[in-house]
Amino acid sequence: MRILFVTSEIAGLYKLGGLGDVSFSLPVALSRLGVQVSLVMPYYEKITLAPVKCIGQLAADFDRRREIVFVFRTTLPRTRIPVYLFRHPLFNKYHAAASVDNFAFFSKCVAEFYLYSGEKLGGPYDIVHCQDWHTALIPLLIGEECKVGKQIRETLESTRVRTVFTIHNHLYQGETGVMTVLRLGLPLSLFHVYETPRGRAIKLMREALEYADILTTVSPTYARELITAEHGDEINLVMKRRQEVVAGILNGIDQNSWNPRSDRAISANYDLAGVRAGKAKNKKSLRQALKLPASAGPLFGFIGRLESQQKGVDLITKSLEPLVSSNFQLVILGRGSPGIVKKLQDSIKPYPHVVFVNTFDERLARRIYAAADVILVPSKFEPCGLIQLIAMRYGALPLVRKTGGLADTVVNRRTGFVFKRYRAGELVEKMREAITLYHENPRLWQQMVGAAMRQDFSWDRSAQAYLDLYRKLVGAKKTEIG
Repeated sequence: MRILFVTSEIAGLYKLGGLGDVSFSLPVALSRLGVQVSLVMPYYEKITLAPVKCIGQLAADFDRRREIVFVFRTTLPRTRIPVYLFRHPLFNKYHAAASVDNFAFFSKCVAEFYLYSGEKLGGPYDIVHCQDWHTALIPLLIGEECKVGKQIRETLESTRVRTVFTIHNHLYQGETGVMTVLRLGLPLSLFHVYETPRGRAIKLMREALEYADILTTVSPTYARELITAEHGDEINLVMKRRQEVVAGILNGIDQNSWNPRSDRAISANYDLAGVRAGKAKNKKSLRQALKLPASAGPLFGFIGRLESQQKGVDLITKSLEPLVSSNFQLVILGRGSPGIVKKLQDSIKPYPHVVFVNTFDERLARRIYAAADVILVPSKFEPCGLIQLIAMRYGALPLVRKTGGLADTVVNRRTGFVFKRYRAGELVEKMREAITLYHENPRLWQQMVGAAMRQDFSWDRSAQAYLDLYRKLVGAKKTEIG
């Protein structure tokens, strides 16, 4: 089985978020199961690799011009898994200057790459697995079955390959004007156009939801939430209509990388047997580094983006005043817009037991995991979440809202603390419960820490679920052809 895995970022090459971790770890886990995986991503100018080899070029029409894209080959770090990098001026920047048009063109280049890969790269791919909105036009562009209005229009390519599209975060959908369609040279009738105050527009993610054979999300609960319209978006209408091809597969973590026994970033290594002593040493070191005084209370941590749409930072700031008399400390690590950063800085000024570090530093994040007793993840929504999985690995109990992957991975009063409604009052009550338990029932606390550290969130189970899904798709393809 040959899989083409298409993404916008890969840890070890270029990573800005959790998508990069998934795009590294899942292909590695699949390869251990015997799957032949190749990866494709843009060759951003900030990527520096050695060795890397140019293996050829491809031509793709865009904006009424024939564009030449150079294709380079390297491997995933510490593996033999091939990675194909597309170099073109439109792919130089990511996030800072990237536009939806650039990734629409990237999708077209991947479609061209797929057409010729069978002859040039050891045989055709059985499945093209697309990650998030950056790759969302690929199912349409390679000629998949058109599932609009229940009229199936097959092309030759739809009998050769199947597509899987994974939603990592529905908040980002790749919205753009209809000029993008014209630049691609495609008829507007293939797309789902809607009106905005700025004129007619499309969303790349919507097109993947219509054209891909299988739709996956990164946790089972997140899949159900998107189908049942909990997040209030037109995406829900498509997901509900096509729910028979929707699968929720929980992400994993690299348990070799995230391992308190061998993590070189932390002050003292430890395992389950030595977690109490290990945490005490790491806590002392972190407090000294951040100028927090010694304390008998629990240490809370928050690690993540500072924004109000998803991560729940607003709930945390509202919880400080009601908990002012409680014995605990809090370390917040993250970056955000200047406005949010200033608001957070102003809100914590009256509280010397709260420290905010306005950056993202993975080494410091690891030190917080190793030192913290509780990691806060009070998200408004959370497709999967890696923070709570890493926290449990390090013996820090996650305190989460019951949504998405958080609901699938944390059990209240067994492996962490769970509250339901997105309200500051509920977060306050759950934090107060955790503080009380830490002080008054250390035996139960250690039982919960032990249960959390024994959880298996490796990529092996997730990779097996994807392999089962791939096999069903390939079997269906063979049945149709036969």
